Amino acid sequence: MKRTRRTRGDDSGAALILAVAFVVMVGAISGGLASLATSGLNNRNTLEVIRNREYAADGAIENAIAQVRTSTCASTAGTLVDASMNAVSIRVDWLNACGVVQSPDGSVVAQRNVIFTACVDISSPCSDTAVPVAPVIIRAQVNFEQPLGGAVTKTFVQSWSVNR
Repeated sequence: MKRTRRTRGDDSGAALILAVAFVVMVGAISGGLASLATSGLNNRNTLEVIRNREYAADGAIENAIAQVRTSTCASTAGTLVDASMNAVSIRVDWLNACGVVQSPDGSVVAQRNVIFTACVDISSPCSDTAVPVAPVIIRAQVNFEQPLGGAVTKTFVQSWSVNR
């Protein structure tokens, strides 16, 4: 019987190819992670500005609601500028629509529906169509119910929308 001898293939250089492939793979993963981190930091700054503007508008409308709540139907429109929140100057325009209804108990009650719009203050009314444009950040409709000649007894927020 004759024995055959097998020769093994030459493996010299295989370790070098594996090392190069490993370095390329680690480099690609590191580059992707660096890109992701940079993108996240840039987005954070933009989102922080938008959040501060939105929170300032929210607070300015709440402040305007508190002030308008004590007014009467004689004042049909107005503007309030609030620069105290988040270092953003917010303008709140409001429009008052008054009416009289009879409540379930038979008493006559004044109804005031007030529409509030908040935008960044650029010395022009809040609008999505006016030039120069001061786009509306928050729009709210609030109903104030009060007996004729008396103080407001009920306040209803009928709608509250945020434009992003």
